[in-house]
Amino acid sequence: MQTPPDTVPSSLTPGLRKFCQSISLSEPVFISSVPIQGATTAFCFENVERKVKKCGGSILYGWAIWKLPSLYFEAEHHAVWRNKLGNLIDVSPQLGSRRRMLFLPDEIAVYDRMRPRQSILAPDGTTTAALEMTDLGNRRHSLFMRCRVQGTLEIRLLDWDRIELAEINSRIQALMIR
Repeated sequence: MQTPPDTVPSSLTPGLRKFCQSISLSEPVFISSVPIQGATTAFCFENVERKVKKCGGSILYGWAIWKLPSLYFEAEHHAVWRNKLGNLIDVSPQLGSRRRMLFLPDEIAVYDRMRPRQSILAPDGTTTAALEMTDLGNRRHSLFMRCRVQGTLEIRLLDWDRIELAEINSRIQALMIR
């Protein structure tokens, strides 16, 4: 299995700040990722709810911010745990066992299981590759949203959806190799 690229931004560049400001007026913050025992990837809302029940504190909604340099910025709907001292901690496991993430608080981005929020992508630059990668990412996210079984994380792809997804993924892979 191929290791995913490190998409945690290394610093808050002007382009990254502009992207974040287009989503929320809050300041993005780097936080530690310390997964709780039994936490499941892609179930951040449930993981944080379990942590709050066990230890107190509260859930903070917002966006995990990812960046693939020279290609795109991505904001993925996410939740983190705010402990009793006000510190923010990501209690969900991340791809590649990342131990740090950039989180953009957005208290109006409350989680609704019946209406999940699509990730937000924007190009990092004006190159053809950056514009195409952003378009492909948006198409892939839209496909997943369209094929999601309402109220669950299950995605049911029909044959033509699988063909469309394979074409999108193939083109993304070609751009990533460059």
